[in-house]
Amino acid sequence: MTHRGQPAAHGANPITRMEPMRAAIAVIPLGLALAGCPASAEDVRPPADAFYFPTGLALSPDDRYLFVSNANSDLRYGSSSLQLVDVDVVDALVRRWVDDGEVPAGCAQDPEVRETVVCPEEADGDGAAFLVPGATVRLGNFAGDIGTQTLADGRVRLFLPVRGDPSITWVDFDPASELFECGGSGDYPRCDVRHQITQLRGDPDQGTLTSEPFGIFVDGDNGYAVVAHLTTGNVSLVATPPDDSEPPVLADVKGGFFTTRVNGLRGAVGVAGRRPGTADDLVYVTSRVESRVQMLHVEQPLDGGFPLLAPTDYFFVNTVFPADDSRGIAFSAGGDRAHVINRNPPTLITVDTSDDADGRPRNEVLIATELCPQAGIVAVADVGAGERAYVSCFRDGQVWVIDPEAATLEAVVNAGRGPHAIAVSEARKQMYVTNFLENTIAVIDLTPGAPTENRVVVRLGEPDLGDD
Repeated sequence: MTHRGQPAAHGANPITRMEPMRAAIAVIPLGLALAGCPASAEDVRPPADAFYFPTGLALSPDDRYLFVSNANSDLRYGSSSLQLVDVDVVDALVRRWVDDGEVPAGCAQDPEVRETVVCPEEADGDGAAFLVPGATVRLGNFAGDIGTQTLADGRVRLFLPVRGDPSITWVDFDPASELFECGGSGDYPRCDVRHQITQLRGDPDQGTLTSEPFGIFVDGDNGYAVVAHLTTGNVSLVATPPDDSEPPVLADVKGGFFTTRVNGLRGAVGVAGRRPGTADDLVYVTSRVESRVQMLHVEQPLDGGFPLLAPTDYFFVNTVFPADDSRGIAFSAGGDRAHVINRNPPTLITVDTSDDADGRPRNEVLIATELCPQAGIVAVADVGAGERAYVSCFRDGQVWVIDPEAATLEAVVNAGRGPHAIAVSEARKQMYVTNFLENTIAVIDLTPGAPTENRVVVRLGEPDLGDD
């Protein structure tokens, strides 16, 4: 039976949970070797043309492509993978189904949810698959969130916390060739060690990357990425020059921000920038062990040395409502509101982060909206009817649509099994959600007033319902 794990932000640590399976997998090649049939590298490659525990999700800056990381969470294969979805092809599938009422070629109407069509990875619309062929690359196990940076030459640089290494792996995407580049070779390359950020300032004697890199925020204009570590509570800083003059490097690490629980865990999870691209921007970090939100900014030294993380202040999101165990965080456009997921009790907490008379963020809790249990990720967007918060509810298989100003639940979307990462295209009025437990991506129509508003209209990938 295939074990269907879940991202650690939703429960147990998958590296710990999977240790028995890791040991079992390690024995298999030995047994085959004794039988005279050793497993080859081909045997343990993850599928290049299918989703497998899809975890991370990000849109390219022009909304043309969707980057998808697959975590390989049951360790069936020898690596994770990074795939490229052509959003123009996906949009054509949506338009044919929603606008024309035609089931796209290669797809089929869901027999239980008639407003949804299911399009397997090999499905085509006008002859073009939504997974770009030949683009997939391999990474270390348990690849997760994806942060993006637009380089000066138009390429897109992706940063992925990879918990199995551990590393921050960086991959360059060239829109002209529709290919990833991370140093590997062959028709299905694996990213090489030069693209794994593991050593502090490039020197192993100064230290290495802390275990369990998890949440990531990238400020491409200011040239840095900030990473939260799931078990230690550390926060790492990666210098990422947008002119590509130097390769990315682990520049600094800070810790001790959050209370230690009896099991020794501190647990930094969510990370977001208040006003990305502005000078001296503030980065907010949440923790799963307490209600504290830590604020930091990045100091850029005048002598050209490495940038540093500088803690500035912190506040608690339980000052008005009870709160313990915060997860995802996202800012409204302009940075005057922060929306924080809390699990105990399940609430979406809205914080006033606008400037006070002294130019400092107020960080005052405004309101808490009831949430589903085990919420994980929050995205904030405005597709034409005002700003909405979109929250993935892993356990219940739903995405909750919340009007944060009115503190009301506007819609509940049945997304699939184990919804996790969310990306929203405001221009296309579509939301994309990874369904971790069924190996699909849900495409949700957000068009205000449409009959299919807040409904899954296309499911990318054939749902794998498992055998448990």
